[in-house]
Amino acid sequence: MSTEEIIIKNNEREENGSNFPKLGCVILCLLLAFMTGIVIQIIVSGARHLQELTPYSESTPLEIPEESGTETELNEIRAKIESFKQALNSDSPMPAELPLSVKDVNILISNDNYLSDLRKEYFFQKIKPDGTIIALCSRKMRKFLPWQERKYWNGEMTLNLEVLNGAVFLRVINFKSSNGSPMPENLLEKWRSQDQLEMYKNDELFANSLKKINSVRFADNLIILSTKKISMQEK
Repeated sequence: MSTEEIIIKNNEREENGSNFPKLGCVILCLLLAFMTGIVIQIIVSGARHLQELTPYSESTPLEIPEESGTETELNEIRAKIESFKQALNSDSPMPAELPLSVKDVNILISNDNYLSDLRKEYFFQKIKPDGTIIALCSRKMRKFLPWQERKYWNGEMTLNLEVLNGAVFLRVINFKSSNGSPMPENLLEKWRSQDQLEMYKNDELFANSLKKINSVRFADNLIILSTKKISMQEK
């Protein structure tokens, strides 16, 4: 091969090889444009969603009361719970029960680290014999964008505890905003479809304990959890 042919072939290789950086730049630009589009869509969606929620939220949290109870009261509640846990793990055929009053629940929220997420956000006011649970709430809203102002769901929340043979769910039934704005039905439906105990069910020990709770009874300001199984007719 002559010197002239070698030079020509080297030039051809350089020309062909130069296409690869150009192609890489095009792909990179396309990826950047795609990612930019996604970011813009997230920002627009977050801003639109916040605008929809603003009339039903507030910029400052409610002053949620706390009921710390006395050391004796706290120890008695913990002893009840410990006795119930032992019964759950025993082979006894006798049903075990755990009665918890509204005051018991609020004392646990104020003192138990396991329930610290509820502190300053929920205060249980009433339990009705039909199973309706009323709580004062000041719940932080998720920030859709980092620079957005923190908003709060402030008001009265109505919940319902459903228990049937190891299936335990706590669902929101209604919410009355403290600013007087009625909550839209589509937002309420989202809450109604969510189990408020879901984050605790990620704890395997807690989830396994729930599976052994088969029924619940209600009285004035009292919940009674039980291992007694019931049929759908009895429910």
